[in-house]
Formats: sequence, C-alpha cells, structure tokens
Amino acid sequence: MDAITNVLMEFFQWINNTITGNFGLTIVLFTLLLRLVCLPLDIRARKGQRDFSRKTAQIQPELDKLNKAYKNDPQQLQRKILELRKSVGLGMMPKGCFSQFLVYPLLIAFFAVFRSMAAQQTQQLAGIINEFGAESQQVATWFSENSFLWIKNIWMPDNLVSLNNVPVLRAIPLISGIFTNIVSDIVPAGTYLKGMFSDPATLETVQNALGQLTLSGGNGLFILPILSGAVQYFSLYVNQKMNPPAPVNPDDPQAASGQKMTKWMNIIFPALFVYFCLTSSSALAIYWITSSLIMLGTNFTINKVLDAVEAKKAA
Repeated sequence: MDAITNVLMEFFQWINNTITGNFGLTIVLFTLLLRLVCLPLDIRARKGQRDFSRKTAQIQPELDKLNKAYKNDPQQLQRKILELRKSVGLGMMPKGCFSQFLVYPLLIAFFAVFRSMAAQQTQQLAGIINEFGAESQQVATWFSENSFLWIKNIWMPDNLVSLNNVPVLRAIPLISGIFTNIVSDIVPAGTYLKGMFSDPATLETVQNALGQLTLSGGNGLFILPILSGAVQYFSLYVNQKMNPPAPVNPDDPQAASGQKMTKWMNIIFPALFVYFCLTSSSALAIYWITSSLIMLGTNFTINKVLDAVEAKKAA
C-alpha cells in the first residue's frame, strides 16, 4: 500500500506542477482520466445489469409459481429456483458487476494518499512559516495552490465553523472530527513536525503560527458533504430507474424483505457519505463527487445508447 501511495502522490504532484497548478483541479483531472480508463469496464457492467434485469423479469411469473408450489419445502424451492435461473443463463450476480467494486478499493487507496499528502503539505507549510513568516506572500501562495473554489485548504474537511478546540466536542468520537480547523491543529501537527525542527524553540514558534492559522475560521461552507449525499441519493435513484426491479410477489416474504432493505439503503448510504465527507479531507470529497458524477453521466449515456441499438435491431 505504501508503494501505491507514493506512486499516486508523485503522479498527483507531477500533474499539479506541470499542468494545473492547483491540487483541487489536479484531483478533478486525475479522476476524469481514471474514469476514461475504466469506461470499457463500465460499458460491460451496464450491459450485464440490463441483461440481468431483463432475465429476472422474464422468469418472475415462474418464480411466483414455484414459491406457491414449494412454500413448505424450502430446500426443494431453492433447487427449483436454481434450475430455473440456469435455464435462462441467469447467474447470481450481473455480468461485469465486479468492475464496479473497484470503486470502493480505490476510495480506500485515495484515503491513504490524501492523508499522506495532507501531512506532507502541512509540513511544507510549516517550513514556509519557519523560513518566511506566517504573514509572508509564500504562505498566501501555499493557500492559493491548496485551495479550491470556496475551500481554503482541501486537505481539511469542508466546514463552516472551527469548534474543534471545544473540550466537549473533542470528547465525542462521532462529532469531534466534524468541526476541524483550516489546518491540522497543533497537537497532531507536533507529531510529524518534531522530525523537522530539532530546536524546541523553533518547533514551538511554528506550532504557535499554525495554531494562529486555525483561528481564521471555518474551512468551507459544508457544500461538499451535502453535495456528496445528494449525488449518492440521485445515483441510486437513477440506477433503479434504469434497472427497475421485478415486481414483488406479496406472498414471497424474502422478496418483500429485500425491497424494504433497498429502501433503507437508499437512506443510509447517502447519510454515510455526508458524514464521511464531514470528517475526511475535502480532497477525498472532491474525488468522490467528481467520480460519482462522471459515473452517473456515463451510465446514463451508455443506457441511452444501448436503448437506441436495441430499438434499431427490433425495427
């Protein structure tokens, strides 16, 4: 994982230094390139999902008959269902669906990358402060390179207020990460700054300067976390519209339970991503929202193209 993290960090820095000059734009550009590389996998996954939905709807009447005929014999019912699915070439999962699972390992990988880059960039800021002072033009340039739209520092969460030094909030595990500062607060910063400054007086001066920067207010407007939840909810909604589930038989308690679980997941997943973006760096939120929007657009376009191709064949 360290090797992957280092390679990605170097690639990000290369794009930033040679093309964009801003890490926020670098993340957007890199995500566009990544989704372009994954486009063949997305097309295959979309075809697999359409085929899966169509065949599921095709065998639904037979499934309903089997559920009634073998409702008192679960083992026989399961065997008959497997035979029916096999007869139409319907597997347990859509073809190509595993390509979509790459999204979440990538999210974990980028979490490690952006956490390392946050530490590296804060170290760079500390070095600039030590050499030129907290009020220098070099510090302003650093914030220009590490800001994005309304966010002052993309290596910290997009928040509106800075209340992380309130003892009551710091003691609550699920809340303490929400009200973070514009830069890493001086206690964690001291952990990786001690290796930079052997002189205790210099270390204290730099820590105090970083501490003063945290007093400048919030780091954003809470827009990215809210947008993340909205995009996640809309993506789930559009995906279900493009691949509508088969009608649920009221006599099948398992199907009804699955439908209820789907409704709950449509609420839980967006809420989780709102919290995730509230407590993680804005860099990760920018990557996830950009990737989700691109996937939403490509899936919608692929679906429309496949509809047109099938309609032409039918004609």
